[in-house]
Amino acid sequence: MSDLQTIHKNCREIFLKGFFETNEQGELQVHGQSRACKVYQTLTDGDESRQDCIGENFNQLIQKVKDNWFARDAHWDLDYYFFTYIFWLYLFVERYEIIFEVINRDGKSKLFNDFKQHNFKTLLKITKWANFIKHPKEFLFTHWPQYYVESEPGIKLKKGDLKIDTAFIFKHYTSEKNERPVVLENNSSVFVEIPNLESLTSDFCKEMNIFFDFICCNKVVADFLKKKSTIENHYYYEDEDVSSDTIVPSTDIHTT
Repeated sequence: MSDLQTIHKNCREIFLKGFFETNEQGELQVHGQSRACKVYQTLTDGDESRQDCIGENFNQLIQKVKDNWFARDAHWDLDYYFFTYIFWLYLFVERYEIIFEVINRDGKSKLFNDFKQHNFKTLLKITKWANFIKHPKEFLFTHWPQYYVESEPGIKLKKGDLKIDTAFIFKHYTSEKNERPVVLENNSSVFVEIPNLESLTSDFCKEMNIFFDFICCNKVVADFLKKKSTIENHYYYEDEDVSSDTIVPSTDIHTT
C-alpha cells in the first residue's frame, strides 16, 4: 500500500518549487509572490495604480492550495485524497480553459488549437479524471472498487479483474458520446489505478507555467485580456498638497 503521507509531502515540495522562486541562498520563498504574479505584472504593465484580476485569481488559488491543502497531513483514504486533490487542480484547469475560450472563440484558430493540444496534455488528463469523479456513469454499479497508485509494488491483478486507468478514462469519460463502460455494471472485481501523483504534480506545474508565459510573452493576447481584466487607476493615493478633494483609497486586499 502506498505511503500517502510521503506522497503528500513530495507533492507539496514539487508544488512549492513549481510556483515559487528561490532567493540567492537557494531558499524557497513560499511567503512571497507566486509565479502567477508575472501575469499580473504583464497585464498591469507594472503600473502600481492598476489592478488585474486574472493574475490575482491564479495567485490566490496557488496560495489557497499551499495554505489549506498542503498545510495538512494526509490522514485520509487514498480515494478521498485523490478525488480531493484532483478537484483542487481542476480549479486551475477550468480557469485556463476560460482564457482559451475567450481568446479563441469557438476554437477557430488552428494556431491556438495546436499550441493547446501539444503543451497541455496533463491539464487534459486532469479534466478527464475530474469527469470520471463528477459523472461516474456505470462506475456507480461497481461493488467495493479498490484503489492503488500507478506502479505501486505488490499490486498484481488476476484474470477477470478490471482496471480503470487513464487510458480507460479517456476511452469512456471524455464526453457523453463515448462508449458507455457497461463492463462495470454489477462488477465486484474493479481496480482503480490512480496516476503517479508526484509525476502528475510536476507536469501540472510545468504546464501551468507554460500557460503563464503564453499570456506574458504574447502581446496580442495580453492586450486583449487587459480589456477584460485590468482596472485603470484602481489604487489611489491621497495627495493633500495637490488637491483639497477627498480621494478614498481602495480597500481591496492586494496580495500579488
